[in-house]
Amino acid sequence: MKSVKLNKNDMNLFIEKTNRLEHQKPHQYEKVRINDEGIILILYNSGSLVYEDNAQTVDFLESNLENILKNNKKSDTEKDGKDKSGKLTSNQGHIQHGNSSKKIQHENNDSDYDYPNTLLSKYEYTIGSDETGKGEWFGPLVVCAVATSRSENNKLKRIGVDDSKKLSKNQIEKLYKKIMEINIKHEVIVLRPFSYNRLYAKFRKEGKNLNHLLAYLHSLAIRGALKQIDSTDTLIVIDKFDKKKMDEYLNTNSNVIQIENGERFIPVATSSIIAKYHYEKVLNELEERYNIRLTKKSNIKNIDKKILDKVAKTHFKNVAKHM
Repeated sequence: MKSVKLNKNDMNLFIEKTNRLEHQKPHQYEKVRINDEGIILILYNSGSLVYEDNAQTVDFLESNLENILKNNKKSDTEKDGKDKSGKLTSNQGHIQHGNSSKKIQHENNDSDYDYPNTLLSKYEYTIGSDETGKGEWFGPLVVCAVATSRSENNKLKRIGVDDSKKLSKNQIEKLYKKIMEINIKHEVIVLRPFSYNRLYAKFRKEGKNLNHLLAYLHSLAIRGALKQIDSTDTLIVIDKFDKKKMDEYLNTNSNVIQIENGERFIPVATSSIIAKYHYEKVLNELEERYNIRLTKKSNIKNIDKKILDKVAKTHFKNVAKHM
């Protein structure tokens, strides 16, 4: 068994992401106890998360709670992003220039609020990528990359582009239409469940995991966006998830930054909105085609096994056991 320490936000995220797994009655001092087809997790009231170090559990954690694991691999200084003097450390971001790299350093003052805008203003074009559907049982996986100029970043900001997690479905649909009116260059990859399941199985057969698949798809989308612009003065911004795998698949001479909370950057926020729009669109199409409801409250037992791999991601344990 292994353990990590979660803060309050991480605990809430853990509870949200595991609500579909099979829970057992918690013992004394335990907040959550899960034993679901080999996925064994215990969250204590103190914030300690104890988990079984097996393939099923680790795969679930890497697929759904990757940031929690990464945050807990860092030292206390890295977690806080500050040294003893209160200054931000260089792990705020990492820019690669071809085969060389340099760190971004800036102090924790009011100017940090405008850090994304300041960085984007230095490049003729910025490419931002994001995905949605990774942790959802039902529906597709959608990856989107957009390429925006300085002036387009300003336009997107004016129409209200923001972190999609703060937006309702109705707001996302309205913003998507406005983004299309601006004619933003973008590349969208939509993997419906059947195609997703086949590709995921192929990666697993090769000894690869979900992060390899995500890096591969992000790279495809980014290269598609790069082809739509005629400029070498380009910055690529990716929401941080696995730098090593992303470097392996992207393999570009463009400047690349992988950073947490990438939605602070207008191009990434725009990609997220476009991806979410297509996710909801395909989900609705699947519901209409098979005459079923596909929500977080939907009971997998009530879905015909013959269509399960066409509406759900079958590597999730709660789906797999009903196949």
